Amino acid sequence: MFTLLRCEHGPYYDLSKQAHSHTQNGYPRLLFPLPYILKTSIIVSHFTCNWVCRGFWLRKKKQFSMYYQRTTLQNGLRLLMAPMPGMRSASISFFFTVGSRYESNAIAGISHFIEHMLFKGTQKYPTARLISEAIEGVGGVFNASTGKELTNYTARVPAEHLPVVMDVLADMARHPLFDPLEIEKERGVIIEELSATRDDPQDWVNLLIDETTWPKLPLGRDDAGYVETVAKIQHRQLLDHLDEYYRPNSLIISIAGNIDTAKITDTAISLFGDWEARKHAQWTESFPPRNVSPVALIEKETEQVNLCLGTLGVAYSSPDYYPFMLINAILGDGMSSRLFQTIREEQGLAYDIGSYFNSYAETGNFVVSAGVDPTQVEPAIRAISRELARICETLVPAEEFNRIKAYIRGGIQLGLEGTQQVAYWLGSQESLRGKIFDIDEIIALVEAVTIEDIQRVAQTCFAPEWRRLALIGPCEPRQAELFGELLKGGD
Repeated sequence: MFTLLRCEHGPYYDLSKQAHSHTQNGYPRLLFPLPYILKTSIIVSHFTCNWVCRGFWLRKKKQFSMYYQRTTLQNGLRLLMAPMPGMRSASISFFFTVGSRYESNAIAGISHFIEHMLFKGTQKYPTARLISEAIEGVGGVFNASTGKELTNYTARVPAEHLPVVMDVLADMARHPLFDPLEIEKERGVIIEELSATRDDPQDWVNLLIDETTWPKLPLGRDDAGYVETVAKIQHRQLLDHLDEYYRPNSLIISIAGNIDTAKITDTAISLFGDWEARKHAQWTESFPPRNVSPVALIEKETEQVNLCLGTLGVAYSSPDYYPFMLINAILGDGMSSRLFQTIREEQGLAYDIGSYFNSYAETGNFVVSAGVDPTQVEPAIRAISRELARICETLVPAEEFNRIKAYIRGGIQLGLEGTQQVAYWLGSQESLRGKIFDIDEIIALVEAVTIEDIQRVAQTCFAPEWRRLALIGPCEPRQAELFGELLKGGD
């Protein structure tokens, strides 16, 4: 499920696919974007822990639990706080429940445009430089990303300076300037960003497979929009979209680290308590259509052919999410995965081979990505298709099944050792599914998956009718028909 985040001012990180980041360090999207319970009193606090001991992480009988406090302001803003006294840092994430799938085609990319503009000046910090200096001047780093369903602003800072970062992020969210001159400058930056994607076939093909899976639908669009739409977005449209979706009842603030929860609550009330709540428009369902062209091919002079073979996935609310997580690990996550071993190690068809999956509220997709020599495209497609057929037709051996479960368990536990990972874990669950699962609960759901579940889910999602293929490289358009035939079977 780990895929690439485009970091506009920093390195690539394993994040939600096609999300777009702002400034420095990427923050990893965890394996489990999961849920919330909205309270309605003035301030309602909910404490969750299996064993409270200095409000920190505990290990009891080989089970992992976390302690966190949940507070809801009268205006609907949800505040999640996880004290981790052994840490020197604190991480904070703002999650707004809006993303690219909330946009019409005419304003595609507006959520990402707004994300950029929040860094360009606010009432209290009127320039981008002052915003950066306020956070970096106390030793912090910050970032943002726009995805399909969420827009996220996040920072990590020495714990004693957390109030400074809260003040900056609050002013960005509530009082951005949207100076017309800055809008035009940033419009050019975003258009260059979109153009740059076309210069990188590996990035481009990952966008193309989504477009092939969801043609002319919001889930098939680049989160940054299109050059044509970004060029036409107006000042008034930006302000209207911000006013519609940036509301306290659409915001989840998640904080983890060496923190004082009482002080943070008081600060949040001071910064956000007078912000007026309002319901906003929702997205429409975006299921992959069945009867569409299965192959998208872009002829381009490159050394390799970059290809993505995609199939149907599952929603993050589906009980089949956990079998699918194991399917992805079996097929293409790690050097011991089937695709890596058969296609790279045994057959030498590709240097770069792996898989990931994207899950949304009602649907999802699974993608195998590879970079292959132009002469090896046909054998690579056949080999990938055979692996999909194999997991559908033959039960996974018990030894492999148990090894993959151990791999997933380790990934969960190792992935939650830092403040930024914990903040993201809590906030993403609250934002997307309305309930925060404890680590033990997730592991129990993974352990409950059976070998038969793997085969059942694979047979549903990997049926030939759902297979799609995107290729960029020195391929001839006439090959598209042949590739379409290869998708239907293993040979």
